Amino acid sequence: MLVALLACSVPASACDIPPVTIADYVHGAANGRVVFVGSVVSSATQKTGGVVIEDVTVRVGRVFGNSNLPPTLPVLNRITGGMNPCGIRDFSAGTGDQWLIFGQRDAERVYPNLHLSRKLVNGHIDQSLLRQITPSLRSGK
Repeated sequence: MLVALLACSVPASACDIPPVTIADYVHGAANGRVVFVGSVVSSATQKTGGVVIEDVTVRVGRVFGNSNLPPTLPVLNRITGGMNPCGIRDFSAGTGDQWLIFGQRDAERVYPNLHLSRKLVNGHIDQSLLRQITPSLRSGK
């Protein structure tokens, strides 16, 4: 978060976002919060009113928590402007990339958390993070 604050060209208070923990996403299905691994199927970029938006379609893989997700799901990636604090890009999604997405779901799509979502390398989730999103896992299993 410090890096995000330093990258802002506006006062830090404009870049502050309410803290949402990993547990809030894992246990937040009733509030529309989701955690899942998604493989990028396609992405399309458009500019509307000074806001650059990338609509990404992902194939849902592993779901964490109690969320029921469809096989494919649109993810909205605001690149510049709009509600994206400080102009930080959510993620750069290329076809075939795998992402661990922490997001807020509405009826139509998921809005990814800017700080928690991350690109996976070879489908690998760091063990310390995996323990946080699957609390029933024990070290060494």
